[in-house]
Amino acid sequence: SKPDLSENFANIFLDKGNNPESIFIEDFKLKSGKVHAFTVANQPRFGAEEEEGGRLNPSLNLVQSFEKLDNTLAPFNTAQLYTNQTEIFAGRDARLAGTVILPGTSFKGRNVDIWAGYQLADGSIITGDDRGAQKTLPGQTTPVQVVGFDGPVANKEFTAQSGFYIRKYLDPAAGSGSRGTNSEVAFIRYRYAEVLLNAAEAAFELDQKDVAAGYLNQVRARAGLTIPLTAADITFDRIVHERRVELAFEGHRLYDMKRWRLAHIVWDGTAMSEADLITDIGKAAKRVTQPFGLWPYRIYNPASPDNGKWLYKIIKPGLVTGANRFQFGNYYSFIDDNIRANNPKIVRQPNQ
Repeated sequence: SKPDLSENFANIFLDKGNNPESIFIEDFKLKSGKVHAFTVANQPRFGAEEEEGGRLNPSLNLVQSFEKLDNTLAPFNTAQLYTNQTEIFAGRDARLAGTVILPGTSFKGRNVDIWAGYQLADGSIITGDDRGAQKTLPGQTTPVQVVGFDGPVANKEFTAQSGFYIRKYLDPAAGSGSRGTNSEVAFIRYRYAEVLLNAAEAAFELDQKDVAAGYLNQVRARAGLTIPLTAADITFDRIVHERRVELAFEGHRLYDMKRWRLAHIVWDGTAMSEADLITDIGKAAKRVTQPFGLWPYRIYNPASPDNGKWLYKIIKPGLVTGANRFQFGNYYSFIDDNIRANNPKIVRQPNQ
């Protein structure tokens, strides 16, 4: 049988035995006093070992950045109905399902329960104000569940507010979601894929685009992307894109944006529309000031053949009120007054 490439990618961040990807790690060990609560904080809420989780919700902005298997970038098709929850995500870079817990998938052997409500024939929505809430649907007499036990519920924190949970570094071991046990999954500080991405970027800057393509193809082949990149595909946008999807949630994005002098552009403090979200996917300078979500709804229309199918809606969660702004002065470190007093030739940093 074909290997599950998403599982393989997720396991890179769990395997401590003989992991050729790991160059330098921060390790943890159960019952040693050095454990962490990343899984406690971020596990799916439904069936969690603690009544806790869901703190980090990957944005649709990131999720839609994982390309299709034909090497193209496109938003998700929200205009059609789907027979199951995972169908909308089919045919994408395997790193997506290895990085993000998607609706209709499972964690620790339990299906996640991510759905936002029912949509009726007239387009109106029936949902609840708490996880797993029940209501009576039109024409029925018995209450039924009308929203997932993982949400999303409008303005309800610690659920899948974006429609997604994080998967990368989430520990599937029993007890990892319990405060009394926690997790011993190591955090990889340097890994081989980053070395390849660094080499690809350096080759691109030297105008060795064929060399850069070779390095990127090594990273991409593991993710099920079988159409190799060629020198003609290698642009600055491509370099930035590959780092974004491969290294998501590994602590690189802010520093990459700073060294590329893009941070003040992508986080310019202005709000985003849905049109802003779904255009220019994969462009290095695309703004990402506000996180969007993708919420699944079930069709309730017993007279229709579409009854029970799934509909997805792009939403901006109600808790998203501000817009991320990177001020230009944040490119520079603060030089303390006592340092400048000791050496008057040292000048203030910009914006200091």
